[in-house]
Amino acid sequence: KLPSISLGDAKKLLKQNYPLHRQIMYPSEDKEGADIKKAYEKEQEKRKVLIESSSKPSTSQVLKDFNTSLEHGLTSQQVTQLTQQYGPNAIPEKKRYPVLEYLMFMWNPLSWTMEIAALISIVLLDYIDFILIVVLLLINATIGFYEEHSAANAVDALKNSLTPSARVMRDGEWKMVESTTLVPGDIMSLKIGNVIPADAIIIEGEGVKIDQSSLTGESLPVNKKDGDEVYSGSTMKQGEAISVVTKTGVNTFFGKAANLVAQAENSSHLQKVLKKISLFCIFFIVIWSAIELIVEFGVRKSKCTGVKEGQCVALNNVLVLLVGGIPIAMPTVLSVTMAIGATQLAKKQAIVSRLTAVEELAGMDILCSDKTGTLTLNILTVEHPTPFDGASEADIMLHAALASSSGEDMDAIDKAVTNYYADKFDKGVIDSYTIMKHFPFNPVDKKAQGLIRGPKGDVFRVAKGAPQVILNESDNKKLIQQEVEEMINDFALRGFRALGVSRSLDEEGKRWHFEGLIPLFDPPRHDTEDTIKRALEMGVSVKMITGDQLAIAKETARSLGMGQNMFTIPALKNNDMGISSSDLIEQADGFAEMWPEHKYKVVKSLQKRKHIVGMTGDGVNDAPALKKADIGIAVHGATDAARSVSDIVLMSPGLSVIIDAIIASRKIFQRMRNYVIYSVAATIRICLTFAILTLAYNFYFPTIATVIIAILNDGTMLTISKDRVRPRQTPDTWNLKEIFTMSFAYGIYLFISTLVLFILTKDGADSVFHQKFGLPVIDEDQMRGMIYLQVSISGLATIFVSRSQGFSYVERPGALMTIAFVLSQIAATLIGVLGFGGYPHNGRTDFKGCGWAYALAIWIWCIIWYLPMDFIKFGVTALLRGHWHIIPPSFAAKINRSIHPQGGRKNKKGKKVAKPVIVVQ
Repeated sequence: KLPSISLGDAKKLLKQNYPLHRQIMYPSEDKEGADIKKAYEKEQEKRKVLIESSSKPSTSQVLKDFNTSLEHGLTSQQVTQLTQQYGPNAIPEKKRYPVLEYLMFMWNPLSWTMEIAALISIVLLDYIDFILIVVLLLINATIGFYEEHSAANAVDALKNSLTPSARVMRDGEWKMVESTTLVPGDIMSLKIGNVIPADAIIIEGEGVKIDQSSLTGESLPVNKKDGDEVYSGSTMKQGEAISVVTKTGVNTFFGKAANLVAQAENSSHLQKVLKKISLFCIFFIVIWSAIELIVEFGVRKSKCTGVKEGQCVALNNVLVLLVGGIPIAMPTVLSVTMAIGATQLAKKQAIVSRLTAVEELAGMDILCSDKTGTLTLNILTVEHPTPFDGASEADIMLHAALASSSGEDMDAIDKAVTNYYADKFDKGVIDSYTIMKHFPFNPVDKKAQGLIRGPKGDVFRVAKGAPQVILNESDNKKLIQQEVEEMINDFALRGFRALGVSRSLDEEGKRWHFEGLIPLFDPPRHDTEDTIKRALEMGVSVKMITGDQLAIAKETARSLGMGQNMFTIPALKNNDMGISSSDLIEQADGFAEMWPEHKYKVVKSLQKRKHIVGMTGDGVNDAPALKKADIGIAVHGATDAARSVSDIVLMSPGLSVIIDAIIASRKIFQRMRNYVIYSVAATIRICLTFAILTLAYNFYFPTIATVIIAILNDGTMLTISKDRVRPRQTPDTWNLKEIFTMSFAYGIYLFISTLVLFILTKDGADSVFHQKFGLPVIDEDQMRGMIYLQVSISGLATIFVSRSQGFSYVERPGALMTIAFVLSQIAATLIGVLGFGGYPHNGRTDFKGCGWAYALAIWIWCIIWYLPMDFIKFGVTALLRGHWHIIPPSFAAKINRSIHPQGGRKNKKGKKVAKPVIVVQ
């Protein structure tokens, strides 16, 4: 290591090396070019090190510059003054413009199409339709803006509880404060797993390694020593340090980058799906509009005699297709559903940091779970220690306690060891020892050490950690190796983790002596077994990924009811099963003895097999896999490093909240899927109905009627975000083939229902309704009222079919949605019965009421045509999936229980026989 020297001394050293400099810059011709280049680069590197060393301020100078000290830190008065001077330690949020956010709800392909329709209306001097179209746009934007912001504010309020904290020295004592309150000069403690909250200089550090890949792109952790600077946003991967804060907020390395660089957001999967569906609807409408214009102007030779209503019916009818066919509420409904869903997840103690993770969680089919702290309580207890080679139980526990951290820095192992020692042995003995320096545990060395001064003044070292590591460094390894390994395996078979303890008689730690093993037990969470069973029932495979021994992993899996098909990394690389490692990873129930890079590779391998992978974890060693997973889930009590890369943060312990989150996300997904099928079916139905009635029967429809249908039906659809739905028992995905097939089936069927109704009533006195049922004769103007009512009722009723998995008659919708449907169709019935008094009075699209008799007939007609729609759903499902649902599983189970409440029936001999089961698949 080069010593810290002054700039003057550095210049002297450079002058002393001037002959070498001359030799490198002006070499003789007999030198080899490669050797010259190598020597020159070495000299340049030497110069660089000398200059950096000479320019780096000493730690004492840093403390002096910031008017602080390691012993007392800053005073409260200094903190107040510095906060006023530098502001909070936070990146200023991007200024929000509510007006622009509101207008963005009208900035998408579907809204553009509707806005084109509004322009056409104003060109045709159709002011009423123009006003109604604009009102429709404003209603969608207003509701979407309000609901999304209300939900976002609720989630943000809960996110504030996740604000990271920092341990600082203030007024002479260590305190936990919010990281946003840090100021330059604060003495800050850093330990493994911390996300560094501000730029700082290390004053005292031991074995510090920093992951600053998110800032600099470096893939490997960087070693840091006393006097080195660490940056805000990087992560402590190893060691502990005392540092002094130098820069906060926008003045940090990360803050400056955040101010200069606008991060581009990638389109989510939902946005890509929405784009495809929107483009399909627009394309479908454009095709039928083009066909209608070609027939009107090319075949029928229609002419536009003016721009007023009725003077250019061809363009008026194109407006009918545009306004009636565009699912204008789709972006609003989906965004509101997602936002409200995130709020619902937050109420279930799952905070969503990335909104689209809600949709991806619904499709998760594999959950990789860390063991310690996730499947187990991470509350360790010590069983009876096992001494070796003349050591006693008291020696083992004393030296293990001396190698432990103290205060708030204690981890679960430290607490278990020190509590056991305090309960079993004399506390006065350990107080007679002085811990001169503590070397914290790190994932590389797999051990923690302490430099100790004994009661007689002797100085030695103690260590505790992975037993294989401790044993390999010991001088008595050959003597006790077989016995130690047998005991480790015995502990593992009983589900105990083994902790090795050793002592070095010299201060440098050159010679170690293995003393014994401490068995540790980490009990499973009470809800873990039930959670895993529920996950499997929902089509989610749970794989355990742990750094513990294979035998411990298998014993834990056995106690939790998980599979025993577990492997280690060497077994994956060299398996004798005749299959590839990726196949083995896919089929395995779990993995043991895993390092962070191994967890990452497992997640990556599963993703390559087209799985949607979730990963749960709590530590810095889980962070790479959490970031790589489709859904990273930081469990309760996770480190800052784990939280910072996760998509969902759990606020309550255990895995049961994950099941709640999966169920909630699948309900959210179902609501979105149900609406998409309904809206695409409505587009197909509207275009086919009004285009073919115009082309085949010269029957024109007023634009105002389709605008009102859109307002009433889309208003009702906004309530789907709170609909009562049943989640699927399998992971959900956006199967566009199924969505479009189902939508076409519904749309064509509804078009046929309207076409048949039109044919049966178009002949006036000779119509079937008049001849067979004695209904009054209606003219073409009154038929528009009838068609309007039938399109409105049957179209909106489609949502009840699309929202159900079995028969729609037995799956009760949400109360809000039911009320909205009833109110909208009461309004539609009144409009259909009373009409608009012949408006727009142009002789081509006049709209009159059909009367109460026809209104009743239309309701009956819609109910009759509604009944078979469930079988269309079953048929399409059977065609595409190979199976079909007739009765929902929950409903079938209720019937079975009502028939045989005792679980079966008895034959004449009194023996139970198999109970009947209603097959649902």
